[in-house]
Amino acid sequence: MDLEQAPLSRRSARFVLLGCALALLAGLGGIGGLAMSRPSSSAEDGRIVSDAAGISFVPPPGWTQRTPDKEKSGLVYGQVALQKGDDNQIILIGKMDDALFAADEPDDAKAAGELAAGMGEFFFPDSGRRTDREQKHLAGAETTGASAFYRVQFDNAGQPKAEVYAAVLRSGDNRWWVTWLSDSRNPIDKDAAQRLAESIDPL
Repeated sequence: MDLEQAPLSRRSARFVLLGCALALLAGLGGIGGLAMSRPSSSAEDGRIVSDAAGISFVPPPGWTQRTPDKEKSGLVYGQVALQKGDDNQIILIGKMDDALFAADEPDDAKAAGELAAGMGEFFFPDSGRRTDREQKHLAGAETTGASAFYRVQFDNAGQPKAEVYAAVLRSGDNRWWVTWLSDSRNPIDKDAAQRLAESIDPL
């Protein structure tokens, strides 16, 4: 899939949940409410352990695990959500399953591209154009995989460019994913995103 040239549609063809999600999205501020996850244990070295996802990983500096608000409901993506203060960014992490974008794509590079495209459509539904595409191979201590990154130039020139990073990691037959969502006001640290993805170790 060409992430740079493909136009954005207003819905993902594989999902019928957009109606309830888009009602919460006035911008990046709505993302956090869609990504609630139960707390996971943290190792002494700062590595977060998620029994639900079956992995441990090292979060980027300054990022903490989001604690779900029991008074709010939202769409759950993955098993872990990370946040950094109130700067309207979010990182989602989870295991690849049949409910996720690109789960049926066996090639990790293609899966990362499809995951990035699907997450971008879901969380940034306003019409626009994908630019600045980047793809990389990943190699962690116990995993291999691939990542994809792009920006969204919206048709509304006054709207900040969105930024989407997605990675798919594999160990044997098991796969996990990372998505980092932000915009030009808080650009994604792509080096930090790669370190996060490559820090994933299976339990």
